[in-house]
Amino acid sequence: MQLEWATLTLDISPCDDAEELRDALAALLAEDDDVSGVEVRDGTTLGGNDRTPQLIVYTEPSAINGLRPRVGALAGALGLDLQITAEIRDDDDWHDSWKQFYAPIIFGDGALLLRPSWLPRRPGDPERELVLDPGRAFGTGQHESTRLCLNLVCELAPATPPRRVLDLGCGSGILALAAARLFPEITRLVAIDIDSEATATAAENAELNGITTIELHTGTVDDAEGHYDLLFANIRPSVLIPAAKEIAARLAPQGDLLVSGVLIEEGDEVTAAYLACGLELAGSRIDGEWIALHLRCAG
Repeated sequence: MQLEWATLTLDISPCDDAEELRDALAALLAEDDDVSGVEVRDGTTLGGNDRTPQLIVYTEPSAINGLRPRVGALAGALGLDLQITAEIRDDDDWHDSWKQFYAPIIFGDGALLLRPSWLPRRPGDPERELVLDPGRAFGTGQHESTRLCLNLVCELAPATPPRRVLDLGCGSGILALAAARLFPEITRLVAIDIDSEATATAAENAELNGITTIELHTGTVDDAEGHYDLLFANIRPSVLIPAAKEIAARLAPQGDLLVSGVLIEEGDEVTAAYLACGLELAGSRIDGEWIALHLRCAG
């Protein structure tokens, strides 16, 4: 039996701040309970010159009627003019429609290759690779917030390898699985998301990559037991800031926290929340309108 799923395709009319506003809309939509994923696309995805911004919002068929007016209201509040196209599809169409938008990505100056399963390895590709197909959970390596985290974690590779890793808001599991590839010394790998569909997708991706050591939990930071040498939190500030104390408390001494899902203008407020918890800012990275923070527990 094929599983039905639904999309809202948002074609954004050109304007001076179209890409920035598109990313802001994507961030807002990612917080909606009826949204299982948001992907950013434009004509350059396939090597073309058309930079017309587009969002693909993934949801359930039963949620379309309620979600569509909320999308329109959010777009209107941002001053975006867009066209919304709703579609109900099945799993086969899902995979076929995504394939044209994906290409291999290399992170960390050759530290890690990310590719979809239908594209073969190429001569000279990095030895370490993660195979990840599109799914109904956020995290494909295409969005700036995910790319930022992946590049930051690749930069940690020459340092002391982490043994205990936690991925909060794991989505597709991409960050936890990338850590497993980069740091074979890991003795405990935990991934948590409040969405059971996300953890199910992460389990499928772990199996696809032959990674059997990952612990997957549906829940929040309160369900993360113990302390970790490396912690990912690719989550919006509406969660990152209130949970700062609980997240910081999960770090082991000298542990690294990589925070993403943050727009540049939100960076100072998020940083302040974690500095107040005793962490130190070790660095940051910017990609488009997004920033990722590298924080460290000095204890």
